[in-house]
Amino acid sequence: MMDIVVIGEESFTIGFRLAGVKRSIYAQYPEEYERALDGLLTDATAGIVIIPHHILHELSSALRRRIEETTQPVVFPVGEKRNIDIKNQIIKVVGVDLWK
Repeated sequence: MMDIVVIGEESFTIGFRLAGVKRSIYAQYPEEYERALDGLLTDATAGIVIIPHHILHELSSALRRRIEETTQPVVFPVGEKRNIDIKNQIIKVVGVDLWK
């Protein structure tokens, strides 16, 4: 079974932990997010990675490209705005449009 992992500051991760997400990684600065994401992109047990939306523009372009191209784990930025279309991410992972 794949893990759901949340990355962020305590104030961001606490709600996910209360909802049952068991894996969380503390990160405050862009470098910490980069290290955590770099490790998780090669972690076979990570299925979904949740990050704060605002951090996306602070990541290196190479890492953003890897996030967009990978099918596992799926990286979901959450917050006020969302640049990644969840439906398209699910289609990419599953390989089928479940809404048709």
